[in-house]
Amino acid sequence: MRRLGRVVVPLLFAAAVFIAYWFARKNPDVIDQLDLDRKATLRVLLFLTWFPLIFFIIRAVDVVAFDVLASRKRNVRAPVLLREIVSIALFLLLLAWTISSIFDYRVTAFLATGTVLAAVLGLALQETLGNLFAGIALHLDDSFELGDVIRSGDTMGIVEGVRWRGTHIRTFNNNVIIVPNSMLARERLEVFPRSNPNARILQFGIDYNVAPASVIGVLTQAASNVDGVEKGMPCFARVAGFAESAVVYEIKYFTADYSLRDRIDADIRKAVWYALKRNAIPIPYPIRAMQRYQAPQPRHHPDHDEIVERLGRVDILSPLSAEARDAIADAARIHVFSKGETIIRHGTSGDSMFIVHEGTVSVRVSGGEVAQLEAGAFFGEMALLTGEMRAADIVALTDVITVEIAKDALNPVLHDHPELAAMFSAKVMERRGTLDSLRESGKEEESTILSRIRAYFGL
Repeated sequence: MRRLGRVVVPLLFAAAVFIAYWFARKNPDVIDQLDLDRKATLRVLLFLTWFPLIFFIIRAVDVVAFDVLASRKRNVRAPVLLREIVSIALFLLLLAWTISSIFDYRVTAFLATGTVLAAVLGLALQETLGNLFAGIALHLDDSFELGDVIRSGDTMGIVEGVRWRGTHIRTFNNNVIIVPNSMLARERLEVFPRSNPNARILQFGIDYNVAPASVIGVLTQAASNVDGVEKGMPCFARVAGFAESAVVYEIKYFTADYSLRDRIDADIRKAVWYALKRNAIPIPYPIRAMQRYQAPQPRHHPDHDEIVERLGRVDILSPLSAEARDAIADAARIHVFSKGETIIRHGTSGDSMFIVHEGTVSVRVSGGEVAQLEAGAFFGEMALLTGEMRAADIVALTDVITVEIAKDALNPVLHDHPELAAMFSAKVMERRGTLDSLRESGKEEESTILSRIRAYFGL
């Protein structure tokens, strides 16, 4: 009724004015008695007749094109912005034609003189025009329609209208948010069209003791019969993963009206609960299995007895008694080196020697390899006995476990048995001769080494 009134009222007003125009034209004496210009008065009355007719034509076109034809064809309401743009464009065209026809006025001349004014208004209304043209672009692109669900950024809801400034979106909390059209045109826009099968996924946790073949059928059947689930698209369940307390299943369904998703989700959860109860399938409570932490077995490291045995096989330490080896084993340190790692570097200071317990090392002098040492071999004895700089680079060829004997471990033994210094110097001479020949240097006198040992340990 209201729509009909919007069309009929301008027509009635136009008819009333037309009667006045017809009367004045048939009785020009009335105009003369009022001391009015006959020609100008008739033109004004004719214009006043056409002016409401323009509104009648615009509203009639709006009703027929959008309320009748478009709604029957697409079963949705046309956007308000489109209707307003069409109405304004049609109004301007009919008004220009009326003025031009009745008053013999060239509208193009007005447009030419209003160019500067149009530029000023365009700059002043830049943001408003941006929203307007963005709304037009969204409509022409057929991005979405009234009733569609859209998501832009953090905003999600049902499109209720597209106006000059922005798009009206009703959220699922029943709030209306107006998003500027320029923002919708600029940002990522996710659309869930009406009458288009839109997918939803729900997750459920089911007891580990129930076979998936039984669960999948129950879940699928429960979700398929819920009102709002699209019947023409397959609704199915699947295993999604394994959680701490349950096997996680997913139900994937499709709905033609995505705005009903919350209600459909709730109905599916309710239907699943009853279906699981009927089939004696438990929904598990959170379960945690408590277990004491057990450290992984470490790589084999030599114990005290193995270190004592190693010391007994090192010829340079053969003068030591069993009690002395036992004391040194207590103070020895175990080190693990990875493949390619440098254990000692030429020219650095040190006060310890190393025994290879496991693995292989490379002895390198002046950048070239001169020997490889296997398990049971030792190096660095001169730094232990005299404190001299390291004479070679020692690099691990494999993962290596070494036993390090430092000056602090040997010092108490030598102070208790000073005579061991001479025995050590004799053993050092045998080994030092080989290394000196490799480095092409002269042998050192045994008495010199003995004096250095005594001085180093303060004997």
